[in-house]
Amino acid sequence: MIIYIKQSEKIKFVSKILNILRIEKIENKQIIYLPINKKSRERKIEKVTEKLSKYLYDNNIKNIVLENELMQNENIKNILYSNNINILDGTKISRFLVCNVIEKIYEYKNVKIEAGEVTLLVNDNDDVNIETIIMLAHNIKRLNIITSNIKKFKKIVEYLYNELGILIKLSNNIKTNLKSSDIIVNIDFPEEIVNKLEIPTDAIILNIPQNININLKKFAGINIKSWETEIPSKYKLEGFNEMTMYEASMYEQQDSKIFKQIQNDDIKIRRLIGINGIINTKEFGYH
Repeated sequence: MIIYIKQSEKIKFVSKILNILRIEKIENKQIIYLPINKKSRERKIEKVTEKLSKYLYDNNIKNIVLENELMQNENIKNILYSNNINILDGTKISRFLVCNVIEKIYEYKNVKIEAGEVTLLVNDNDDVNIETIIMLAHNIKRLNIITSNIKKFKKIVEYLYNELGILIKLSNNIKTNLKSSDIIVNIDFPEEIVNKLEIPTDAIILNIPQNININLKKFAGINIKSWETEIPSKYKLEGFNEMTMYEASMYEQQDSKIFKQIQNDDIKIRRLIGINGIINTKEFGYH
């Protein structure tokens, strides 16, 4: 079960004094309203959050979604984390949307995806990453994989070549020439390794781990850290991040079903976000 947490717009006197949590059910979503608002003092917020943590623990609830304003409060999140509460933030679902984001980039570049070249930086061969490789291999002209674990990816590379005639370049050399790659997708490389790569000065880099900085002095390319999505209205809830709401709707589903649901919902990427904010689409015209 996933619980949605909001602040109360109007706080009744009794609720304010006794820190009473108000619980409602809206469209099959269980929402807890906290007796706090923008004017509440930090100590008050801490007491309410501790009470919320106890309620979640007593009811064996481990996964929650915080409304946008509550997500900005690091103190609230730290209290919940210390009580082993998992706060959904959209990062899980972002791994399933790599192909969608790549399609959006090629749209901005005014280049057909079938003519593109993409390089993946990936070490973990879990089901999500393997499915992403298969999807890209079917749509991209040229796909490269750089990894420190070549053995983990040999099987899928051999399968794609032997069964489908799709050739993928597999390498463990971080000095590989990346100049011909339209897009470099960092699936799970840490920042220190990314900055050891021979990254072209005008590269387009898509980072699945958020907030990875490219520290190369001459780098003047595009560093994408996240994005906004267009999701069906049935998943939306006022005051909550859309990506996180979409993640919550499928949180306990199998990976294969999540990919299928994304396809059925025809999820579109609204805009891309870089280290300094929303990326102007004109920037892609120089690549």
